[in-house]
Amino acid sequence: MDNHADANEGVGNQNIPQHLLQQAPRPRDVTFTMTRGQLELVYITWAAARMRIRQQLYEPNLPLPPYPLPPVWQDEVRAMMVLWIARERRMFEMEMQELERLLGFRGAHERF
Repeated sequence: MDNHADANEGVGNQNIPQHLLQQAPRPRDVTFTMTRGQLELVYITWAAARMRIRQQLYEPNLPLPPYPLPPVWQDEVRAMMVLWIARERRMFEMEMQELERLLGFRGAHERF
């Protein structure tokens, strides 16, 4: 009896290439590798974003400078950057939650 048989075909997975059956790496096992230039660009742009937000909050009467043209990213780098930003956002949220717990604003029993 073939326990791996497909219900529709009656054929096991021996016809499926093995590389398609391998598990994708867990998110924590994925590493991001950025060039020094990409990393500098991200942090410079991040600083500009912070300045724009602070200006909107503390000096709303001043006109905001126009947005610069965004860099042109290759598809792989663009996908990596989107994931990196999502990871940084999540880490910041976790840090703020932990800060609230340490300051006693959230119950110690609450977790992520």
